[in-house]
Amino acid sequence: MKGFRDHYLHLGVDPDAKEEQIRIAFRARLLEIHPDKSVHPIDPEEMRSLLEAYDVLSNIDTREAYDKLWKIVSPQDPDSPSLIPHVTESERPAARARSVLFLLLEERGKEALQRIKGLQPGGRLYLRQYLTTDEYIDSCFLVGELLEEQKKWVHALEWYEDLIRIEEKRNHNRPCYPEARDRARRLLMKRTRGDLDPRVGLEYLRRAELLGLDKMGRIEVAKKRAQCYLQMEMKVESARHLGEVLRLQPNARGMERILEALEGYLDV
Repeated sequence: MKGFRDHYLHLGVDPDAKEEQIRIAFRARLLEIHPDKSVHPIDPEEMRSLLEAYDVLSNIDTREAYDKLWKIVSPQDPDSPSLIPHVTESERPAARARSVLFLLLEERGKEALQRIKGLQPGGRLYLRQYLTTDEYIDSCFLVGELLEEQKKWVHALEWYEDLIRIEEKRNHNRPCYPEARDRARRLLMKRTRGDLDPRVGLEYLRRAELLGLDKMGRIEVAKKRAQCYLQMEMKVESARHLGEVLRLQPNARGMERILEALEGYLDV
């Protein structure tokens, strides 16, 4: 139905929510979007929609009338496109951003990625501007996960690293933060394989190191750095990093070729 708003979805409560649950949800959402409390630009329509939702659902009579309409127009099939304009159809910036998160949470990744492509001046910038920080962090992780599944390593890495940049400055992190670090570190290490320009490879290794490495990770990074510098004909620097590998793992295997190339440069 054109113009219909799902007030339950807007407040983030179930249709059978008690009065107290509705009140708590309203106050929590109000703190998120109130101009005096939020660091993000606020769409005035978002505030009006929130107040309207609370006005309708906090009154017994208006809620009863609304529930009759809600049962008619609310989609019953979870796989069907949403009929809720402010979630998936509205052109308002905040609503468009939230529709992406909604689709991601509903595991409708293909649709979410299509919507992100249409956001200007850019998907990540748009979502960062119009979602709350927690919503944006969750979106980054889910989008990164989707892109990783599609083997779009570079793009997945961009979303994970944006998440990490924000989360490392916060005292209380989202549950997805540790896994995002692991995924980003793994992707950075993977990108140093093949015929990659060694200077680019060294930058990826530097970024992987900043995310924290265990002993085996340090060995792998040192080995890859040695290979990168050898490609650049910088044998002294290559030997220094290979020496680090041998210090951490004296019996390291598969080093014959690089040891031969660095003969006379290694102080072993």
